[in-house]
Amino acid sequence: MGAMIIEKKAGKHSIILNAVTIGRDLLVTIYGGDEHHIGGVAVAHSTRSHYRDATTVSVNTFTFPGHKDYVVANSAAEKICNSMGVPVVVTVGIHIDRATREEIDEVVRTVDGMVEDLIAQYQKAE
Repeated sequence: MGAMIIEKKAGKHSIILNAVTIGRDLLVTIYGGDEHHIGGVAVAHSTRSHYRDATTVSVNTFTFPGHKDYVVANSAAEKICNSMGVPVVVTVGIHIDRATREEIDEVVRTVDGMVEDLIAQYQKAE
C-alpha cells in the first residue's frame, strides 16, 4: 500500500493522518487544529531484547521547545511499529488555541482511533 490519508473531526477541529510507505518503512504525519506544524517526532523500530528471548519496540522522541505533540507521536509510533512490525517515523503537529482539557482528550482519542484505522487498513491490504 503506497499512501493513505485519514481525516476525522475532534470536536470542531479537523485532524489529518497521512501515511506513506517508503520501501518497507512507514512515514506518518498527523496534524490539524487551528495551526498545522511539526511539534514532535518519534522514530520506532523493533529490536531483539538483550535480556530475554523477545522482540521489543524501541522509540526515540524529539520535541520542539514548548510543544507537547511528542506524547501523541510516541504513542502512535510505538503502536504502529508493534502492530505492523515495520520501522516508522511519526510527526505530530496539532494546535488548538486555548485548548481545554476536554478538547485535548478528544484530540488524543481521535488520533488513537485514526492510528487503529491505519493499522487495520494496512493489515487488510497484506
